[in-house]
Amino acid sequence: MRNLIRLLAVLAFAMLLGFAAFLITLPDSTPAATMPRADAIVVLTGGGGSRISAAAELLARGHGQRLLISGVNGTVRPREIQRLFHLDPAVMACCIDLDYRARNTLGNAGEIAAWAQAHQYRRLIVVTSAYHMPRALAELRAAIPGAELVPFAVAPAHRGWEKWRRIFVEYLKYTAILGRDRLGLSATPGGRA
Repeated sequence: MRNLIRLLAVLAFAMLLGFAAFLITLPDSTPAATMPRADAIVVLTGGGGSRISAAAELLARGHGQRLLISGVNGTVRPREIQRLFHLDPAVMACCIDLDYRARNTLGNAGEIAAWAQAHQYRRLIVVTSAYHMPRALAELRAAIPGAELVPFAVAPAHRGWEKWRRIFVEYLKYTAILGRDRLGLSATPGGRA
């Protein structure tokens, strides 16, 4: 019994150290003016509309040729997105693509990879919440080997306890991704694990 208690204590301590390291490495929110130019911009939905607003601003500033909004809810129509985020109809028609298939970060990576390959994009600005960025980049690197991924971190929309709960859950998911990758388990969109 003592050995089990010691093992659990060591595991809990390791998790706390890992969480502290995760917090230290989270990217700060990025000012749009400092971003380099890329082939295109991709945004992973979730966590409030600030991600889409930030990605649309980057597109408007000319940081990429096109924008993919990945993981759009199936009930949301393009016209609603255009109205909600004050997008120019001409820009919406020419330069913004919507992905309705992705249901999670692994799905986002698969859909983004297919879209980037279809358009022959190799340098992508990735827009998501700061706490989601490590896992998003890990999934995208696995799905698009050799692509240059430029992170654009958006401040989380949540505050207080909810913010910390989401960050800790994201840390657990990121740890699972690292474990999956070290074990060599499939993370390809064709074999969604």
